[in-house]
Amino acid sequence: MGFWDWLGGRLLGGKTVEINAQTVEEYLNSEVFSRLVTEEFLIHAAINLIANCISKSEFQTFKRGEEFQGDEYYMWNYEPNTNQNSSQFLQELVSRLLYNNECLVVEMNGQLMIAESFCKEEYALKETVFTGVTRSGFTFGRSFRMSQVLYFRLNNKNIRCLLTNLCNGYNKLLQDAVDKYEKAGGEKGILTIDAQAAGRKYGDKTFEEIFEDLMNKRFEKFFKSRNAVLPLFNGFGYVPRTGAEQSKKSTSEVKDITDLTDEILMKVSQAFNIPVSLLKGDVSDVKEITKNFLTFCIDPICDMMTGEINRKRYGKEEVLKKNYLRVDTSCAMHVDIFEIAEKIDKLISSGMYCIDELRKKVGEAALGTEEAKAHFITKNYEKLGGVKDDGTEENKIPI
Repeated sequence: MGFWDWLGGRLLGGKTVEINAQTVEEYLNSEVFSRLVTEEFLIHAAINLIANCISKSEFQTFKRGEEFQGDEYYMWNYEPNTNQNSSQFLQELVSRLLYNNECLVVEMNGQLMIAESFCKEEYALKETVFTGVTRSGFTFGRSFRMSQVLYFRLNNKNIRCLLTNLCNGYNKLLQDAVDKYEKAGGEKGILTIDAQAAGRKYGDKTFEEIFEDLMNKRFEKFFKSRNAVLPLFNGFGYVPRTGAEQSKKSTSEVKDITDLTDEILMKVSQAFNIPVSLLKGDVSDVKEITKNFLTFCIDPICDMMTGEINRKRYGKEEVLKKNYLRVDTSCAMHVDIFEIAEKIDKLISSGMYCIDELRKKVGEAALGTEEAKAHFITKNYEKLGGVKDDGTEENKIPI
């Protein structure tokens, strides 16, 4: 349950609730929020991790099978609209996609804009129609057909809603563990009250007024203060419970909280296909973990985005002519050129890549020369052929 769901519950009886600082503070202090904060934090951490990774990817455009950088390339890699650069745009797109399970992008005047809200009318034999599309307080005064927009959908069911239902049990257990932890280290004592104190007058205040002030204000301030003195009236006596009588915060109670937090973290990781250690922040074997993250989490999302972009912005005829867009996720990983120097040599000597292609992979500018665009192969990779009768070599592969 979020803030607006909580607020909706307050409005059920026709009561009007004003949205102000006090209302928000009341919600932040409520039991509902305290139980959900761990789950919400981990979900947003997972979404930010995925969004940041995809925003580092390069959107490559191809013309007749060869890489080509034109208007489409500039739009996806630099400026999709006048108010956002490509990183901001992609982070918002992926965040909305993962949190809401869907994201709508419309094009107006050559600019791509992400819809903040919209209504959808689905049909079996006709195109889906989108109406009420809004962005930054502006509502488009027209409807959009499915073929006119980019509509990204992640799963058949909203994984975040399923995750929330799954974590509800863990949230209750986590709140109980926190309550137990706080109770174990709380201040405890015995308040003795003389039987005759109930009938006394304390200045212009009655016993009931003094007792209420003592319990609700004075003791609370006394327990919260690091150094404090508690004045008591005649007939009242307070003895703190110390030593073996007072419970202490134990490691087992802290472990209950950390174990439940790890359980929620594991469920969030499974829901978004993120390695648990990566979301948790473990630094051991990061390289292999990152490869799994790219393979099972990032690549499927990018493939879905690539398919939607190509079928809407290029179409069948252009794609069959090898005019298309591709998301290169290899740019998401940090590359140390000194660490992969031997691998670069192998890729060039085997003819797999040219110099300029590898320079782009490691984040360097392409040279643009004929030599840098040429492919080379060493004799180690020549096809077996031997020597002709006249003594010349059978193979004629350029070196």
